[in-house]
Amino acid sequence: MRIRERISIGRGAAQAGFTLIEMMISVTLGLIIMGALLTVVLSSSSAGRTRDRASEVQVNGRYALEQIKTNLMHSGFLGVTSLFFPDQALSAGSPAINVTNACDNATVGKLSMRIWGANDTNPFAATCIPAANYLGGDILVVRHLNPVQATAPFDTKLVYYHSAYEGGQPFVGPTVPDFTPFNRATPYLDYLVEEVVYYVSPYTTSAAESPKVPALYRLRLGSGPAMVPELVATGVENLQVRYGVFQTDDTVRYLSADEVAVTDWDLVRSVQVWLLVRASGIDQGYVNNTAYTMGAQTVTVNDNYRRLLLSAVVQLRN
Repeated sequence: MRIRERISIGRGAAQAGFTLIEMMISVTLGLIIMGALLTVVLSSSSAGRTRDRASEVQVNGRYALEQIKTNLMHSGFLGVTSLFFPDQALSAGSPAINVTNACDNATVGKLSMRIWGANDTNPFAATCIPAANYLGGDILVVRHLNPVQATAPFDTKLVYYHSAYEGGQPFVGPTVPDFTPFNRATPYLDYLVEEVVYYVSPYTTSAAESPKVPALYRLRLGSGPAMVPELVATGVENLQVRYGVFQTDDTVRYLSADEVAVTDWDLVRSVQVWLLVRASGIDQGYVNNTAYTMGAQTVTVNDNYRRLLLSAVVQLRN
């Protein structure tokens, strides 16, 4: 005869308890249910991380591309000036304007050179972009005036451009150049001088970060005056640029920077830009062995990072 344990309930009442087998079955079923719930939770968490990684590369990449496109569309903007006069770097002016951390003193602020680039190399390793701050890819230089008119008082640490139809002159505040002796007709309008140098850094915050996350940086002509580094977007690991150069047969041919003749930079009519963006962290169980084509270059990876390749063609307006 099977003996059951009895448990008192209320007054004088008694009820049969669970057998050991029944309890083991209940525990087993409970563990199965909890395991299923845990699987659902882990799967949902993994899907959430995947969505976060995808959103991260989309947001960072598109923001970076928009920043480059904006600078390119403004390249060569001179306010009301129609002539590059005088056509010289800031360091060659009278008086000369010295720019701290200038990439190239022979060209800094030279607005006639509205665009310039270097193909998969860093020509500024000895000046504004130390070798440790450069991961690889192309370097893009863009110059123009800020499209928003500047008004007094003029900052003593910023570079402005006093613009008239017959020519213009850069200056550092607070005093505006006097164009009266040159018989330059009004209007005289003033703008900030913009020079930006885009490059890819091997890290986002500092060389000491771990793990390192690559990022798109730019040097901008700012307070000092100086070329000041700015973080544009994290996760950018490659920048490639090709330049649409106007040909004698009225066509446009896209060339890499080292294929553009020194005298042909003013013939650039459009620019192709590629950005390869990766997530800041890996996705376990995800393998990326994609080959990404960026102009004439193909980048093949084999790791656990999610990536996005973005590209755009920008027509130069000025």
